[in-house]
Amino acid sequence: MTKLATFWRNHRLGLLYGALWSLAPMIIREQIPLFNYDNGPADFKQHPVQWGACFVTLAASLPTGVAVTWLFRRLLKGSDARMLFLWTPLALLMGTALFGFLFAQFGWIILNVTEPYGQLTLASTLLHPLLSFGSFAGVFLIPLAGLNTWDLWRRVNRSASLRA
Repeated sequence: MTKLATFWRNHRLGLLYGALWSLAPMIIREQIPLFNYDNGPADFKQHPVQWGACFVTLAASLPTGVAVTWLFRRLLKGSDARMLFLWTPLALLMGTALFGFLFAQFGWIILNVTEPYGQLTLASTLLHPLLSFGSFAGVFLIPLAGLNTWDLWRRVNRSASLRA
């Protein structure tokens, strides 16, 4: 029980970040079609929620949030606020690449995808970072990554200033 408590204490922020970040690809890829229900119940049948893909997205986002938060907790400790302009794109790049890799792994196992394993993994690992920086979604994702990095920087450096 103490291992679980230690894990929860050390990684709950990363799990929260991962859970919140799982909503972005769900909405972008329309696994949760928020804007398709204009005509009532007929649209619910035409555009159902893709529960399997939502589960795979959440399963890939949680370890991604933990890993990126764990790494950046060490990188941001004692750094200046100006460094956030460098760390934000790096955090988004690392997070989307790891998410793409894990999404391909879980998707291939859980969703029974017919694509070859290696092709799906490579495409997903490269496609997610490319779309996060080079598409219209980047307008929303880059500032969200900035807020996420700033919040982590604030938490890491505030605790150091309170101890002194």
